[in-house]
Amino acid sequence: MMNRVAGESGSYQDLVIRFAPDLAAVEAAIADNLFSSNELTEAIAAHVVKSGGKRLRPLLVILSSRLSGYTGNDHLVLGNVVEYLHAATLLHDDVLDDASLRRGSPSANRVWGNHLAVLGGDFLYTTAFDLLLSSAPREIIRVLCRCSLDMIDGEVLQRRWRNRPDISEETYLAVVARKTASLISGCCRTGALLAGADASRVEALGRFGSSLGTAFQVIDDTLDYLADPARLGKAIGGDLRQGTVTLPLIHLLRREGLAAEQSRIRGLIERGEVDDTGTAEIAALLREHRCGESAMARAREFAADARLAIEPLRGTELHSALTAAADFVINRDL
Repeated sequence: MMNRVAGESGSYQDLVIRFAPDLAAVEAAIADNLFSSNELTEAIAAHVVKSGGKRLRPLLVILSSRLSGYTGNDHLVLGNVVEYLHAATLLHDDVLDDASLRRGSPSANRVWGNHLAVLGGDFLYTTAFDLLLSSAPREIIRVLCRCSLDMIDGEVLQRRWRNRPDISEETYLAVVARKTASLISGCCRTGALLAGADASRVEALGRFGSSLGTAFQVIDDTLDYLADPARLGKAIGGDLRQGTVTLPLIHLLRREGLAAEQSRIRGLIERGEVDDTGTAEIAALLREHRCGESAMARAREFAADARLAIEPLRGTELHSALTAAADFVINRDL
C-alpha cells in the first residue's frame, strides 16, 4: 500500500498504479464476458469496448468499494458492467449521430452499418444486466436500471433540442445530468452499496459522482470545439454538425455586441447547414470571446460541488482518492 498522509490527494496516476491489479482484472473480465456464439456480434461489441478510453467509471467503482472496506471480488463484475453500459451508449450514439470516428478509428456503424451497430449496443446492454443478475444485490441492479433509463431520457431530451439554438443552459445541464452524470454517479453509489456503506456515505458519493460527471461532460463538450483534432480522435465541432448546441456555444449566443454573428450562427443551426467552414468560424469566435474559458469555469464549479459533497469524508483514504479523480477530470488540457 502506498504511503500517504490522510487528507492528501496524491494523483490520478497514483490511483491507477495502486489499483492496477483490480483494473487489470476488470479489463480481463471486459474481454472474457464478450463471448457470443456469433463471432460478428462479439466483434462489433469489442470494437468499441476494446478501443481504449479512460476506464474512469470502473475505477470509481473500485475506489468507492475498496476504500469503503469491501474485500470481495464482485466489484470486478460491477466495473465490467458499468463499462459495458457506457460502451453500449457510445454504439447507439454513433448511429444516432451518423458518426464516422470513435477514439480515432472508424466507428462501428461505419464498419458494419447502423443496424448491426445498434444490435452490438443491445448485446452489451443485455450482457451487462445478465452479469448483474448473477452477482449483484437487488439495490445495485435497481440503481443501474435507473441510470440506464436516465441515459435514454437524456438522449430523447437532447433530440428534442436538436438544431435549436435557443436551448438554455438549464436545459443543456438537464441533458448532461441524464446522459453522462447519472452513470458516473451510479458507479460511485453502487461501489459504496457493494461495501455495505451507510446511507449517508452512499448519498454523498452519489452527489459527488453526479457533479463530477457534469464537470466531465462540460469539459468534453468544450474540447469538441477547441482541442487538437489529432488528440481528440475526431474532427472538431462534431456535436454542432449534428445540431447539438453545448455550453460554449450557448455562452457565445448570449454574449452582448455580437448580434450579426449570432444571427448567422442561429440560421446555420436551425437549417442544419453547419459545415467545415462554419465550424471553423464558430470555433474562432469561441476562442476570440473566451467562451471556452467560461465553459471551463462552469465545469470547475461542478468539480467544486463534487469536492464539497465528500467533505464529510475528509481525512479518509476515500476522500483523498476521489479528490485526485476530480483533479484529473478538471485538469485535462484544451
